[in-house]
Amino acid sequence: MTETNNLRSVPVAVLGGGNAAHALAADLADRGFKVNMYEMPQFKHQMKHVFETKTIESMGVINGRYELNMVTDVIEDAIRDVKYIFIITPAFAHKGYGELLKDVATKDQVIVSIPGSFAALQYKEIFGDRECPTFVDANNLMYDTRLVYDGKVNILELDTIDVGFLPADREKLYLEELREMVDIKAVFPDVLSCGLALVNPALHSGPCLLNAGPIESPHVNFFLYQDGITPSSMKLDKRLDEERKEICAALGYEGINPFRCFPLIERLEQEGKDYEWEDLYRDVHGDIGLTPICGPNDIKSRYLTEDAPCGLVPWSIIAKTVGVKTTAIDAIIDIYSIIHETNWWDSGFTLKDLGLEGLTKDEIREYCRTGIK
Repeated sequence: MTETNNLRSVPVAVLGGGNAAHALAADLADRGFKVNMYEMPQFKHQMKHVFETKTIESMGVINGRYELNMVTDVIEDAIRDVKYIFIITPAFAHKGYGELLKDVATKDQVIVSIPGSFAALQYKEIFGDRECPTFVDANNLMYDTRLVYDGKVNILELDTIDVGFLPADREKLYLEELREMVDIKAVFPDVLSCGLALVNPALHSGPCLLNAGPIESPHVNFFLYQDGITPSSMKLDKRLDEERKEICAALGYEGINPFRCFPLIERLEQEGKDYEWEDLYRDVHGDIGLTPICGPNDIKSRYLTEDAPCGLVPWSIIAKTVGVKTTAIDAIIDIYSIIHETNWWDSGFTLKDLGLEGLTKDEIREYCRTGIK
């Protein structure tokens, strides 16, 4: 294991410029790390203040004004001499980052995607057979956060994340170092089980679908976690989660629970009990870190347009591969396709995108553990 002082002597790269990327950059700087922050050239205008001042201000549970080591739109500069590369963007941006990194990232680097949303499998497919970096996926964000404006972020609450490694045995090399940078609670058997434990598709789908009217109303400033967490939406989430559990069981995974981040659900799991929709309602409704978060106020919000193609669609296609029927998941994808006038089945992740095309169930498990077909 690298000594703490040595670990902090090497810059850490944060790729992305949104809410969570600002929060992570501030958090890492607060922990004593040197941070290289990168944003793609076409989006750098949204970070004008950060590019000009090389600083981020944070309020909330992390308070301070932090000077960054580098702010750049040149990927080679951002990751040069860096060991850990954090990609903290919506999942639909992962493919672009994979293409960006495939010829410049090295086998000695570690690419961490938060949340992962099957990112490691996509990167592995993009990088091909050459020696790849180690890939790490997380099943959730570790911040409830929103930008106040360019360069200032409000971090409402800190959470822990669970992660998976590709190859899985790299955990023993990098886990303790990663825990110096982010708060990791548990490690999944592999990155596929991590992708099957994504929190956002499991939690957002019921409230977003059943509140599509208020979300798109010009007269309503909608608060999903305050107003959208209703009994009906939690019943739908519970059914969706039951189908997700069936997929996990078919693949031989046990205890893969996206809602472990909520205290009541975690306690019930520790007692060996399943939760009811009422338990999920109690845990989420009134959560002090979630209820102040405004939005979505557009049905084209990433709460829908990320979760459908990058979460629900891969869950469904993996389910079909292992012989599991996903009636609720498929119905949500179908309805989203109608209201978005987009066929999410066509534009969502495919087995080929994930490198799983043509593999049997046992081959899928082996590949997701080793990265070798």
